[in-house]
Amino acid sequence: MITYPVDVDGTRWSLVRISTNEIERHNKPWPRADGQQIVGLDPDLVPLLEVQEAQPVFDPAIERLGRTAAVIDIPNNTHTHGWEIIPLTQEELDAATELAEAKAAYQTLKAHSGSSGERATLLENVVAYMLRDTYGP
Repeated sequence: MITYPVDVDGTRWSLVRISTNEIERHNKPWPRADGQQIVGLDPDLVPLLEVQEAQPVFDPAIERLGRTAAVIDIPNNTHTHGWEIIPLTQEELDAATELAEAKAAYQTLKAHSGSSGERATLLENVVAYMLRDTYGP
């Protein structure tokens, strides 16, 4: 249930059409500067407070965040957006490992350490990574 006046500056709102359960407007400011009830609103439309759940803690080395489907809760006047933790695929893990190795090789090159032959090999690895990243395998 909405209590009036609403926080005009600190909140965002959506309008849901009850008959279709579809969002008509999303992430909008309250239409009245005084935060009072909307007058003359189509009875098939209900204002919903936009609720953004906090991002959960995750391990970016093996996981990534994805958005969950938004939840429309008409009795509580909320439109909640959440998160899910998704395990990285083997392809994503391999790409992250390859990037980390290329960055490490680049840092070694910048430090001017290693023999000429070792540095040449590192340079080849960095260039090969950059080419694959740009043009594909």
